[in-house]
Amino acid sequence: MKNETPSERRLCSLVSKASGEDPIGSATPFETCLMVESAQPWARRVAGSRRFPEGLPGILEAASERGQLGKLTALLPDREYSRAGHTRLLFWRRPPGPFAAYEKDDLLVPKGEVVPAVEALLAGPDGTSSLARYRQDTGSVREVVVCTHGSRDVCCGKFGYPVYDLLRRRHAARGRLRVWRTSHIGGHRFSPTLLELPEGRYWGHLEPGAAGDLVTRGRPPSGLARFYRGWAGLGSPYEQIAEREILTREGWGWSGYLKEGEVLRTDGSGDRAEVRIGYRSPDGSIAGAYEAVVEADDTVMTLANSGTDPLEEVTQYRVVRLEKVS
Repeated sequence: MKNETPSERRLCSLVSKASGEDPIGSATPFETCLMVESAQPWARRVAGSRRFPEGLPGILEAASERGQLGKLTALLPDREYSRAGHTRLLFWRRPPGPFAAYEKDDLLVPKGEVVPAVEALLAGPDGTSSLARYRQDTGSVREVVVCTHGSRDVCCGKFGYPVYDLLRRRHAARGRLRVWRTSHIGGHRFSPTLLELPEGRYWGHLEPGAAGDLVTRGRPPSGLARFYRGWAGLGSPYEQIAEREILTREGWGWSGYLKEGEVLRTDGSGDRAEVRIGYRSPDGSIAGAYEAVVEADDTVMTLANSGTDPLEEVTQYRVVRLEKVS
């Protein structure tokens, strides 16, 4: 950090990278996630934005309190993906039991009908039959959302937009991959950060070459491990840390296994945890589990938000044992 100017040292992403902070374990787990097209400008709290669909914020707040909505983001309308007079809704739902990918509802809804459409989505799968006329056939399309929410933290606009621009120009492929600009997805000190769906994998501290390789899978996971924040299907940082080790060992094929994790035990300080991640192939022909021990390894000084806040100490963890047990 010696050659950086004082203002640059206050950008949380630069501080985090310079400290050597490992982004693993910072993925935000969710059961459901709603992505709503909304033009900019975005307020810091995106549902409060002037152009966010009218009447929707109150519905979403109540749904969050009831546990029906785990995550909300805005999508910036796109010249190719959007339709005049309509709002696209992407709704992601975690399937029951072990899983490999989130279930997706992709809807193009007339602007005046957004609120009832969202209410139907939040009511659960049984309530979505009324939405058939809005549903888009994009089940085979991967969605990559890159955070460019500069009003939330300057790093997301400064560092996120170039990664979005590269991926959108070079890698978006009709019928296979869409690349979106999104509002806050968490972890802005790891900017540039993105979320790839339907798998639900978070990445951060991205560099242009790494961003391209992760969407094309042109490099094995072992070569991208330092950019990996974790899988949203696992509820604790300990499980996410262990899962990275498994992904780097197994390769991209691991992504297709149905998985679930659990923390078997922790010590009183939180410095050590034993976890188990079970897996099976979709056809059931392969099944097993990994068990891992995750321990505190070191601490680094980082910055949670860009600005003048003091640095804070965060613990870094490592896997000290990983064993396939069945």
